[in-house]
Amino acid sequence: MDKQQQIISTALSLFYKKGIHAVGINEILAVSGIAKKTLYKHFESKDALICACLVARDMRFNAWLKKICLQPSAILVAQAIFFGLKKWINNEVSELGNFNGCFFINTAAEYPTENDPIAKLCKQHKQTNFEIILSALLETPEFAHNREKAIEAAHHLLILKEGFISRAKVMHDISVAPPSDNVLKAIVAVG
Repeated sequence: MDKQQQIISTALSLFYKKGIHAVGINEILAVSGIAKKTLYKHFESKDALICACLVARDMRFNAWLKKICLQPSAILVAQAIFFGLKKWINNEVSELGNFNGCFFINTAAEYPTENDPIAKLCKQHKQTNFEIILSALLETPEFAHNREKAIEAAHHLLILKEGFISRAKVMHDISVAPPSDNVLKAIVAVG
C-alpha cells in the first residue's frame, strides 16, 4: 500500500469509529506512522483528506451494494438489500468493516451546510445508492418495462435502507428486524 492509500485507510478507519471532528491530524499521523510533511504532500488540508476518505468508502460500499443487488427478481433484490445490511450490522461483511452506522449519514451530520464539498459527496453517495437499486430493479422482469414504478420502488427501498441503518446505529441494536417480506412485496408490486 502506498503512502497516500495508507493515510486514507488510517483516516477513514479513525473517522468512521470516532467521528470526523473527534479525530485530529496528529492522531492520524500517530496511528499511520506517516510524517506530517508526507500527509500534506498528498492532501492540502484535513477537508481534502475527508473528501478522499468519502470517495474511498463510496467506491467500497457501492461495489458491495451492486454485488448484492444482482438478483433475478424484484423481490429478491429487495430481500438481498436487507439481508446484506443485516449481515453488515452484525459485522459479517468484511469489505465494509465493523458496523458503526452509515459513514455518509454520520459525516453529513457533522457537515450540515449543503454547499460544503463534504456534504455534496455525502449527498452524491445517497444518489448513487438510489441509482444502483433502480438499475437492479430495471434488470428484473417485473420492472424492465416500467421505469416509473421502478423509480417509486427504488425510492421506498432507499428510505427503508436508510432507516434500517440509522435505527441499528442510534439504538445500538444489532437485532433490529428488517422489513417483512409482505412490506417488501408491497413495495415491488407492479400491478
